[in-house]
Amino acid sequence: MEEGENTMSSAELMRAVIITGPRTATLERIRRWSPEPGEVLVRCKTAAICTTERRIFLGDRALYPTIGGHEFAGIVEWVDEDDPELKPGDYVAIDAVNRCGHCYYCIRGHDNLCVDMYKPRKDYGYILIGGGFAEYVTPLRSQVVKLPPTVNLEEASLIEPLACCIHSIKKAQLALGETMAIIGAGTMGAMHIMLAKLMGARVIVSDVDEARLDLARRVGADVVVNPRRDDPVKLVRDYTEGRGADAVIVAASAKEAGQQGLALVGRLGRLVLYASLYPPENLEIDWNHIHYEEITITGTEGKSGEDFRQAAALLGSGAISLRPLISKVIPLHELPQELALKPTGETQRVVVRL
Repeated sequence: MEEGENTMSSAELMRAVIITGPRTATLERIRRWSPEPGEVLVRCKTAAICTTERRIFLGDRALYPTIGGHEFAGIVEWVDEDDPELKPGDYVAIDAVNRCGHCYYCIRGHDNLCVDMYKPRKDYGYILIGGGFAEYVTPLRSQVVKLPPTVNLEEASLIEPLACCIHSIKKAQLALGETMAIIGAGTMGAMHIMLAKLMGARVIVSDVDEARLDLARRVGADVVVNPRRDDPVKLVRDYTEGRGADAVIVAASAKEAGQQGLALVGRLGRLVLYASLYPPENLEIDWNHIHYEEITITGTEGKSGEDFRQAAALLGSGAISLRPLISKVIPLHELPQELALKPTGETQRVVVRL
């Protein structure tokens, strides 16, 4: 607690879980943020635990002291009275990424690569990774996306990762009726399955974990394969009359997954490396295979502002349900224990309710 906070009223304080070092997170009462011109005061209601926060907690990324929670949703507490769209009580999702709007990438429509993406907008006294693990946040008005009052806020906390998958699916240039292979059936792989099915694709999923393959079946995969038991290349070739997959998403952080993706993609196919890899490794690529088959290999990073709004619209319209991707819901005071006990790479998301 900062000096002088013991004299502050409860209305001036808020609860927040702060990661102060490797494997150290505590629930504290800190000074409540006050909105400045152009900002909105949002009461955080739900926040999903992402791999990013788990890596910071484990010490893999030394960012301290941190208030995480970049996958979150809440309710408007205060907004400028002249705002034509928002009012107190509205359900909202927060696109917490900094987008300057005027750098080389922003003006070319690639605001997911903004040069100021990781630049702190102001000094909070903490490193804010979204900030949804605190009771209040003060995002810019441009970062606030209104949701319908019927939306489930636990599911709404997953709008951010859904937006990342939308960005990835766009990179795959998937067409109606095509076959997509998805390698990795965790939370992100499952979201790719849902989106690919919405786009009319046939979906084949590869994973070495049977629980994840069960999840893949539940959310719509047409065919699943465990490469430790069966040959995914043969299965995909048989399923596509020998052509291979039209598009492949690699959503597993393993070199073997990338090599499998290269083997599964067919002529004119697109291979999207969605997952990052730490420590980095090099893939073994057959130059002539890429050349003669006209294969496109690309990466995908984050999501654009447009992707985020599309994700919010999909959930708000009921076109997609993210409930199957939530394993459990916990109160904020249990978050430090959850970070300490839960390993990274879980099959589904744990959601914190504030």
